[in-house]
Amino acid sequence: MKEFIICFTENKWCSLDISNDDFIEDYNISIRNRYYTFQVSDLIREIKSKNFKTIPEIINIESFDKQFSQKGKDLLDFKKWHILKILRKEEIIDSHYRVTDLKDFLLKIKEFIIKLKEDSEVELKRFNEIELKINEIIYKTSFEGIKIDRDILDKKCIDLHRIIYEIKNEFQFSHNIFQPENFETQAHYLKKNSYKILVSIEKTVSLLRKSDVICEKFNKLNRLTKDLKTLMLLKSRLGGIDFVNPYFVGFGSITSRIIIKEPSLQNLRKENRNIIVPNDGKELFYIDYSQFEASILAHYSTDNELLKLINTNDVYSDIVAKIYNKEVNEDSRKEAKILFYRYLYGDTFENNLKFKKQVENYFNRFKELVKFKEDLKNESIENGYVSAQNGNIRKLDFNNENIWILSHFIQSKASYIFKKAIIETYQNVKKARLLIPLHDGALYEINIEDSEKIKLQIINVFVKTFKNECNLLTNPLAKEQEFYSN
Repeated sequence: MKEFIICFTENKWCSLDISNDDFIEDYNISIRNRYYTFQVSDLIREIKSKNFKTIPEIINIESFDKQFSQKGKDLLDFKKWHILKILRKEEIIDSHYRVTDLKDFLLKIKEFIIKLKEDSEVELKRFNEIELKINEIIYKTSFEGIKIDRDILDKKCIDLHRIIYEIKNEFQFSHNIFQPENFETQAHYLKKNSYKILVSIEKTVSLLRKSDVICEKFNKLNRLTKDLKTLMLLKSRLGGIDFVNPYFVGFGSITSRIIIKEPSLQNLRKENRNIIVPNDGKELFYIDYSQFEASILAHYSTDNELLKLINTNDVYSDIVAKIYNKEVNEDSRKEAKILFYRYLYGDTFENNLKFKKQVENYFNRFKELVKFKEDLKNESIENGYVSAQNGNIRKLDFNNENIWILSHFIQSKASYIFKKAIIETYQNVKKARLLIPLHDGALYEINIEDSEKIKLQIINVFVKTFKNECNLLTNPLAKEQEFYSN
């Protein structure tokens, strides 16, 4: 298989043969080759226009960079990934560089790719064993498209415009907060109220939504604004055809989550997901892991108390009873889950000292977990990175607190298990097509005929994969969930 770096400019594809540096200015795509590109959506559209039945092996340079560079982004860096910015960061080009010679530009990208591969053998092993297979699955979905109901889409856009306008008015007139949709405004509120930033402004607001009324409103506005942007993008790209071909990034986050961009279908609230519909003769099936991160944490910490809780009961229900002293229901479990994530992300609860003591007392009963967390922190600081054993290393930033060490370890393990389950399903359940991967769940399109059999096959694959990776769990759960809101 030949490897090429390709880019689309001036209405034509240009290529560089990686093996011999041959440059072709007007190149014809072939399904027999492997392509590195930062224009995946354009490439897939080109393949569709030629009526190819299959797609070649595609490597997204953005995804490739995120895997091999092993660095998180600054919390307030909301700029999009860009190839020139990355080449400058790696000192392959300087700040004065301009693309005037296309062959030279592609040679710079080749230098960048080789440099990343040489930096990490463990990431190269993961790339070949996991990420290439994930690429095959997600780009097949992008190529075939996801069906959309246009009538529902039009109505949703009108409704969301109205609701967002009402929320902004409430912020302004009831809380004297202007431009609440800006993350800088939200960051100012968090800082003023002594909240610790966890992962990002948006994530922190989400984690605080059950304990702070303003954060609840910020979170709702963030989610609705994202939904509207996604739906408007769907409207602009439909072009009279009831399908969307989303842009996937297989290694889309520092913890290797698969991200869908343009449009961001993963982030749709449940009440807006009904724009996604199955093809004729098909139905949708949404499978979701239960207590996913908590179970992974129990296994790797080997904490007997936590393992017993996970294997025989429900850790979130236990948190409801022991910390919140409430009746266990769907809402209180969500509140407990958020608390667990806040602990995972390194929140110290300094703004509420009484509650801080309650949380510390609860988690301190897990002796092995407390030791595991401290040992992982010390080991990571000594090494200068967090190791997740299956690649997905993250280098520490010694200018910051690195409170995310435990979170990265668990989240990257979760991503690895989830990707293995997706690959196993793709290889062994032929009548299931992945549509949307979420954080710890996946939406599939399956045949109506034999649907119950197919569902059981998918569930068995997800459970078996989890069990193989975390064998201290006696009964890891993956089950069918509602994809739409009731």
